[in-house]
Amino acid sequence: MTTGSQPDHFRLALYYHRAGDFENALLHYRALLEQNELNAEAHNNLGLLYQEKGLIEDAIKQFERAISIDPQYVKAHNNLGVVWLRTGKLDGAGAEFRAALAEDEKNVESLTNLAVVTRQTGHPDEARALLQRALTREPRYAAAHYNMGLAYEESGDIEGALRHYRSFLDNSTPDQATLAGEVRKRLTALTTKGK
Repeated sequence: MTTGSQPDHFRLALYYHRAGDFENALLHYRALLEQNELNAEAHNNLGLLYQEKGLIEDAIKQFERAISIDPQYVKAHNNLGVVWLRTGKLDGAGAEFRAALAEDEKNVESLTNLAVVTRQTGHPDEARALLQRALTREPRYAAAHYNMGLAYEESGDIEGALRHYRSFLDNSTPDQATLAGEVRKRLTALTTKGK
């Protein structure tokens, strides 16, 4: 993986990142940034690498650097929002998801993530509306179905919850296997409860 006599650090970083080889991915992301410190995508991807390793402060710095280089970078805004959401900083998370949506109002991932924040801040109807927007744009988006299932379950609408949990299972990906196991348990409990 070289271009001419130089290694293709970006491709190598992605390769090692996907393979779960933190050290080699880090080495190539750093080499890439030494070549071009203003590579927003490399900063974003390095943030994801740090996040996966549990290095949250380092991840935040990289996402923020990507955004400072390219303020319209939707993925970096969304990724920073996810970090804020996971650390309980809902105001920061909401601001980042809104920033992403200001650049791409059809971004289903940001719509779904903003719905999670909205639900957690006590606005279930607004959350359902955001999730419905996401599902209108991408009817098979599993994360939106999962969160819609939660919203319906919390409101006591068992049929709605069952419908969306089943849609989640029909559309989930292999990286959602743990969540799929949880959803199967919820389906069993709700089906039993509904009898």
